[in-house]
Amino acid sequence: MKKISVLIVDDDHDDRYLLRRSLEMTNMVGKVFEADDGKTAMEFFAQHEANMKDGSGDYPPTIVFLDVNMPLVGGFEFLEQFASIRGDKQLTAVVVMMYTSSEREEDKRAAARHDFVRGFVTKSSISPDDLAEKLASACG
Repeated sequence: MKKISVLIVDDDHDDRYLLRRSLEMTNMVGKVFEADDGKTAMEFFAQHEANMKDGSGDYPPTIVFLDVNMPLVGGFEFLEQFASIRGDKQLTAVVVMMYTSSEREEDKRAAARHDFVRGFVTKSSISPDDLAEKLASACG
């Protein structure tokens, strides 16, 4: 099985580190890109042509792990902006997994409004085995 690439979008360095380590332990993930807020993530996707030309085959990421609460551009604002560029940038295969400490039902409903959101992972409850299962269902 070819390893997938991932973009982690979270303003907390420790949370990005912990998720990266858990992803590595699944043996399903190759390249991990990181952004510390939704604005930086949108800038990453705005450079679509340059990213495609790097030739590594890792871009675009297969899945984006997206925090809800971030400065500048938060998770839900990112979802709105990303929805508008997905078709234009040939990013329709990219899916999003919400990665947050929020367990609010209204956040889950808001995320589910986007057909490219494949799940809602609570930071405190994720293990590498659970993460592997979520990756398989989101990307399979």
